[in-house]
Amino acid sequence: MTKNFTEEYVPINGISQYFLHITNESEYVAIMLHGGPGIPNSYIAYYHQPYLDFCNVVYYDQRGAGKTQLKSKSKPESLSMDIMVEDLKETVQYVKGKYNTDKVFLIGHSCGSTLGTQFAIKYPNDICGYIGFGQEVSFERQHRMWFEHLKSAVTNAGDKKDEKKIATVDENFPNIPKDEFVKQTIMLTGLESKYGYTAVDFLKLYRKSPTIGVRDSIQLVGMNNGSKISQKLLGDVYYGIDISDIKEYQVPIYYILGRHDEWTPSTIAAEYFETIQAPQKGLYWIEDAGHFMDTDNPSAFFDAIKKIILGQ
Repeated sequence: MTKNFTEEYVPINGISQYFLHITNESEYVAIMLHGGPGIPNSYIAYYHQPYLDFCNVVYYDQRGAGKTQLKSKSKPESLSMDIMVEDLKETVQYVKGKYNTDKVFLIGHSCGSTLGTQFAIKYPNDICGYIGFGQEVSFERQHRMWFEHLKSAVTNAGDKKDEKKIATVDENFPNIPKDEFVKQTIMLTGLESKYGYTAVDFLKLYRKSPTIGVRDSIQLVGMNNGSKISQKLLGDVYYGIDISDIKEYQVPIYYILGRHDEWTPSTIAAEYFETIQAPQKGLYWIEDAGHFMDTDNPSAFFDAIKKIILGQ
């Protein structure tokens, strides 16, 4: 990644929050909302950069995550969906001022799709459109389908150690007590990393990142192993989210779905998408891609983004 990006800390809603900017000669700005929860995609911005020649892109480490957490050290009790939506409200206003434009899109991935959707519902007049990938719709249905698919994959692989691991998951998952859900989800996420569809090795991506340091690496390991912050995010902020009953949006809505995404099953997101009304909407399928379509098939993924933002 050549040094045509900038980094900064900005006071947002009472704490310093981290932004990485990739700039182009464009009136459009896309704000990336990472998933995890708590796993920033600013670390892999360099991997995206060759495909980002059509708009400005802002990678934003959310409260409790990445370089924002390293700087501000938020406590678990300071995290809630309401607070994170208000963080994003201030972020959008800051970005508009910095780029002197009102043409701002949100791009939300996985847990970030929940944050982006909640913002689009509450503040539709603040953005030009919302783009979701790895879109979360029904927490219960998607997590249940994910678990069943992963269980089948582990069984078919015949790895006795992993079979024993997945056998410890409550058969009622995800309809189990919150604390137990968090523990089991962290374990299942580790198995998904092994058995799920992915075209890239994220460890290699992180190692090559020009913005990741030792402290970042330690924090990422902690988040993946279930730190108190990640448990709070997963348990209190995202547990039980369901937008199935929301049928009308006041802002353009677009979904980009990986054909092989079983983590947040695309079939459920596509089914829901057909039921909603919005000023404008569009659904794009990315072949040869799973949950991380921005790294599995970045050319096709960012081509879809370009078509949405530039209206092509």
